[in-house]
Amino acid sequence: MKPVPLDFTFAAFDLFCQRIRHMPVFSVAGFLARAAPPPTPFVILRLDVDYREAHAVSLARIADRYNVQGTFYFRRREQGFDWQAIRAVADLGHEVGYHFETLDRARGDVVRARELFLKDLEAFRRAGFPARTVAAHGAPPTAPTYHGNLDLLRDAPGLLDKAGLLGETTLSIDFTNVAYLSDATWRWRRYDHYQPGQPGRPTTLRAILAELTRRDAGLYITFHPHQWFPHPAQALFFRARNRIARQLVRRATG
Repeated sequence: MKPVPLDFTFAAFDLFCQRIRHMPVFSVAGFLARAAPPPTPFVILRLDVDYREAHAVSLARIADRYNVQGTFYFRRREQGFDWQAIRAVADLGHEVGYHFETLDRARGDVVRARELFLKDLEAFRRAGFPARTVAAHGAPPTAPTYHGNLDLLRDAPGLLDKAGLLGETTLSIDFTNVAYLSDATWRWRRYDHYQPGQPGRPTTLRAILAELTRRDAGLYITFHPHQWFPHPAQALFFRARNRIARQLVRRATG
């Protein structure tokens, strides 16, 4: 068996897509639209595009080579949405959705956050993208009145219907028989019976690839494209830089 390429490289993502190409792979909307959970094994594929949108396009193209489709969630950054990147991903057949952080942007003002949420979805759809699902962006709150952006929908579940959405990436999933895995902050974590905010158990891409061979595997896997690079040296450099920055923050706040 060939060795697993260095994690957080395009080659590693390519190998991952090779391994799942013969499995049922669902976008988030595709999974939520089902009347009942699919038989195992299956994968729900989600990618949260925080920044470095060009990397998301590269991963979308890699997945397309193996006829693998997932959901890419895009943030509205200060300069707006990167419509060119969103179009490139959507044109490959992937679902594209809205990665919202309106409570952060509104500094905890719930009324303003709801207005921004609906306005951004309207812009998404006006640009030609259905936006059937949304994903809350995880970041430290900008005000003491809320815990995270997911509170916007926790406190107003009717907002999903008002916005014409199938659901949100974690609130709307029943994790009873679905294991959640995420590469957030450059570290793979596994969550059984996932609930937002709970700590996960460390794992590795190698372990995830091995788990894909199990017939009872029901896996929901989230990638963050800004952490994935074309060259191993880049992946090593940026991962080390992120680790050092986090250590400095912990020391400064400890």
